[in-house]
Amino acid sequence: MTATRKLALAAGVVAIAASIGACSDNGSSGPGQQQGSQAPAPQSANAKHGPMFPECGGITDQTIAEQTRVTGLVNTAKNSVGCQWLAGGGILGPHFSFTWYRGSPIGRERKTEELSRTSVEDINIEGHSGFIAVGTDPTLGDNLCEIGMQFNDDFIEWSVSFAEKPFPPACDVAKELTRQSIVNSK
Repeated sequence: MTATRKLALAAGVVAIAASIGACSDNGSSGPGQQQGSQAPAPQSANAKHGPMFPECGGITDQTIAEQTRVTGLVNTAKNSVGCQWLAGGGILGPHFSFTWYRGSPIGRERKTEELSRTSVEDINIEGHSGFIAVGTDPTLGDNLCEIGMQFNDDFIEWSVSFAEKPFPPACDVAKELTRQSIVNSK
């Protein structure tokens, strides 16, 4: 075996060992890592689900356009648990999304927001508790707002992100879309 092949083999073994070690629970918990005991319980018949949300949280393409004041939005992803609107259907530019998480812990989502956003605070909309996260762009200001609302073992999240001025206050838009989705739930 040549020295180059031995080096490649050794590097492969190290890579495999590192990936196996990354998958094991060694009891330590650093930033972004979960303790084994914090893993969500498997879905069971005992899960207490919240209300049913209509497609896109009950929000129409027209309502999104009115609330965001963005023309040319295209609903590029629509399924039973979420929708996404993009300007002209492209990935560059503003984006808006609704997502419904069934049997998923909202705390994990909030922790991710706390690690990546300018601020995260508690919020109550229509009698339901959750969080509101603000993202700040150095040139645009507060251009991103995400709201997560808890419903028993479920939660919904609205994400509002603007890419250029002028735009309405992102959190005002997110709050209104969240409020309408709550009202539209059954």
